[in-house]
Amino acid sequence: MKNKDMPEKNKKILCIGAHFDDIEIGAGGFVARAKKSGSQVKLIIVGNGEYPTLSGESIRTKEVAQDEGINAGKHLGIEKEDIICLNYPEGSIPYDKEIIGRIETLIKDFSPDLIITHWYHDTHQDHINVASAVVSAARYFDNLLMWEPIFPSGRHSPIPFVPQFYIDISDFTNQKRLALESHFSQVKKFEHNGISWVNGIMARAQYRGFECQSGYAEVFYVYRMKN
Repeated sequence: MKNKDMPEKNKKILCIGAHFDDIEIGAGGFVARAKKSGSQVKLIIVGNGEYPTLSGESIRTKEVAQDEGINAGKHLGIEKEDIICLNYPEGSIPYDKEIIGRIETLIKDFSPDLIITHWYHDTHQDHINVASAVVSAARYFDNLLMWEPIFPSGRHSPIPFVPQFYIDISDFTNQKRLALESHFSQVKKFEHNGISWVNGIMARAQYRGFECQSGYAEVFYVYRMKN
């Protein structure tokens, strides 16, 4: 399904990601496009952004991660007050009654027309648990999309991601790129042998655009959609 007709115009859209860069990776162009169309968009980040090594050494503090996330949001048209962090520890985000209840309360308070989150069959434990919690918390809401995972997430999943809904983001590629580049710690972490993390994400968006005969696109799995 391809859409160039602004389905998000004047809507209330809630994006829920495990980490501070996840929404920008999977739906940054869509968020910028939605804001441009007059929609109200809120972002929920479940993890606190603090990233340790396996030995416990800190690679990124939660303060750095949150500053990067706020700066990234500005490029997409998102104000600081529209970013909510639930402060769960990264790598240990649970799927339990408490987190479902917290997300459900936020969903009911905002009453969105559309919810977007991780793909249900990702391979990152935080992504999987957030997707599961959102599915449970959003059981009374009709429209739920899941964005495409990016390497290394989703790799070798027993159930491959299949794009079902294409959103043309050709006019918002610069905003998406600037938002991604705002996550300096992630750019450094994932850049190996001269291969750029940001360029990889943008190249995928260009390929998805080619698939639907536009310049750039983001794709989603339709978990549930009524209108």
